[in-house]
This record gives sequence, C-alpha cells and structure tokens, in this order.
Amino acid sequence: MVQQSIDVVRLNLGCGSDVRPGWTNVDKFPADQSVVQADFPVLPFNNDAADEVLLSHVLEHFGFKDGETLCREIQRVLKPGGMAYIEVPDIAWCAAQFLGAPEPNMYTDVTNEYHTNHRWGLYSMSLWGDQHNDGLYHKWGYTAHRLCYLLQHVGFSKVDVNYGFSHGVQVLCANAYK
Repeated sequence: MVQQSIDVVRLNLGCGSDVRPGWTNVDKFPADQSVVQADFPVLPFNNDAADEVLLSHVLEHFGFKDGETLCREIQRVLKPGGMAYIEVPDIAWCAAQFLGAPEPNMYTDVTNEYHTNHRWGLYSMSLWGDQHNDGLYHKWGYTAHRLCYLLQHVGFSKVDVNYGFSHGVQVLCANAYK
C-alpha cells in the first residue's frame, strides 16, 4: 500500500529574520522574497487553513484591541485540532527585573544596549521594545493569567501556558488548541 503524504501548513507570523524552511513565513517587513508580506492584525489566509501557527515575540507589539483581533484571526485560520504556539515576554518578570536593576548616575541611550548591568539596557527593552524602528515597540504586556484568559476568550478550546527563557528574558510559552 502506498501512503499518501499530507501537506502540513505551518504559519510563522511576524517571522522577522527567523525564516524557517517548511513554513509559510509572514512579516510586515519581509526579510527576503520568500517571506509573505502582510500587515497584521488581519491575516490574509482562509478559515481553517493552517495546522500550526507560530507567533514568537510578536503579540506584545500590538495594543490591547489589535492583539485580541490577531488572536481571533489565528484561531480563525487554524484547522480544527490545530495548535498555535505563542511566546511573549513575561511582563511581571520583566518589570521586577527593571525595578531591581541599578539606576545609573548618568544619561544612557538604550539604542543597542542589550546588557543587564543597569535598568536602561535589556530590561527596559523587554518592557518597551528595542526602539530600532516603529515595528519594534512593545504596546502591551502579558502575565500567564492574562495570556491564558485572552486565548480562551477568543475561542481556543484548550490553552497551556508555561515559562521559558528567550531573547534574554523570562517568557510565557502558550500552546493554544482550536
């Protein structure tokens, strides 16, 4: 018996330079010609089109209402039984690190200061984005509780949120199932 291959559709939304083979990579500012250009929060895909969606360090770049719209859109484009993996900075951890870090006795420019030796480097960037262009500002923050309830609110049937570490900060890692 010949087994027929079934194509799995995977969307890497807001991919930036993380262009993944075997995925449909999508970004507002495409890194290369293989990346689909799209301006979120509305997604240019049909209902029930994707098996998996990856949204890594993207949701926090949208304000409250647009973030909710983006999550609804992800739920819409997932096939029944599909899964979204959503990773965002843990705003509570980031705020605690910012408040606990030393305040320098001088002016500091946050541009390219990816260090943790004072609060105006990586810790400020984890709260407000790294400020290199308009697409990199953070507009909203999430706790595990808030992220879980947002995903349930927009219609995901099962949501698991765990903690991880990425981009130099503690993150929330949500698996949301349609």
